[in-house]
Amino acid sequence: MEVIYVNKSNRHTFLAANEPSVIALGFFDGVHLGHQQVIKEAKKIADEKQLQLACMSFFPHPKEVLKRDKKKIQYLMPMIVKQRILKSLGVKKFYIVQFDQDFASLTPEQFVQNYLLDFEVKYAVAGFDFNYGQFGKGNMNRIKEDSKGLIEGIKVEKVEFGGEKISSTLIRKLISSGKMDIVHRYLGEHYHIQGKIFSTKNSVEVVASPYYLLPPPGVYEVTVSKGDEIDNQVVLVTQETPKIIFSAHNNRLLADQEDIHIGWIKRLSPGMFTILEEQPSLSQEA
Repeated sequence: MEVIYVNKSNRHTFLAANEPSVIALGFFDGVHLGHQQVIKEAKKIADEKQLQLACMSFFPHPKEVLKRDKKKIQYLMPMIVKQRILKSLGVKKFYIVQFDQDFASLTPEQFVQNYLLDFEVKYAVAGFDFNYGQFGKGNMNRIKEDSKGLIEGIKVEKVEFGGEKISSTLIRKLISSGKMDIVHRYLGEHYHIQGKIFSTKNSVEVVASPYYLLPPPGVYEVTVSKGDEIDNQVVLVTQETPKIIFSAHNNRLLADQEDIHIGWIKRLSPGMFTILEEQPSLSQEA
């Protein structure tokens, strides 16, 4: 998959290399089941029309630039992981557009001309609530009009689970509430993060890489993986400085300064971590 970082200054340099495409539009944080439905719909059209499948996302998050919310935006995954997932879904070209005040000021018609028509987009696919252009005035119902009939807009209807819309916002709320046992219903798998191990004689800690969201302080059942190896563990998320602490007796796969992947299964009772420290033999049963 070709990854292209686009901004106002370099946009013109990519135009000659573009080819007719179907493009999936969205921020795609977490690439949850709703996002995956958008990509699948775009791929279906690309296969039928024998066009290239492309995806366009934006960074940083629009809320960081527009400051509609004073809270700091919590991301679900870094861009490199998003790229890996999109590639596995069949995306051939991934545009990452710099979202800044100039970009936010584009009218809907300017966005369609500068970032879709100029990029040879023939079909644009997005979720039902995707907006574009200044003040979010553009939407999938008017994309054909904004492109003077040159782009067909396909709106993917709301994807739900249990009557609730699947969204990155909902998933962030679930993780921030420690409800790791139900996140997979919306992501399609358990939530995973990557971090670096800091190991001493008395402790094994993991500091999460940037752009991941940690659950609140507590004790959790997790899977730990490195390469093809995988292990079940129980970890403690601390309150002072958010970090992940492993039982000192449970250090398989936990070599100092190495990167590790952690999959969050569920939250456990607060006393479980202390029990494992006192009776390390139980750690293999947990």
